[in-house]
Amino acid sequence: IQGTIRPHAIIILPNTSGMELLLTYEDEGIYIDIYGHFTKETVLQWGEMPASVAYLQSNQVMGWGEKAIELRSVVTGNLEGVFMHKKAQKLKFLCERNDK
Repeated sequence: IQGTIRPHAIIILPNTSGMELLLTYEDEGIYIDIYGHFTKETVLQWGEMPASVAYLQSNQVMGWGEKAIELRSVVTGNLEGVFMHKKAQKLKFLCERNDK
């Protein structure tokens, strides 16, 4: 990537004893270990550039974009749900509260 990179979140992957991470930035995410080595060839690819990204206790990652909220599996990066919305907002924080 050339130029400025916009990071979103560093997520510790479940069942890895804190040794593997999902780094989300721009419109994608990569899987690495704590030494910086790739652990999966899979790249998490958002449908649109998220303004905010948050980890959910259900082992999902949620990305808030201009037109939709995407839910993806933290482990595989697969799309698990999309919620379309009309009002684009810039969120300072995106988080889970009371399992919602």
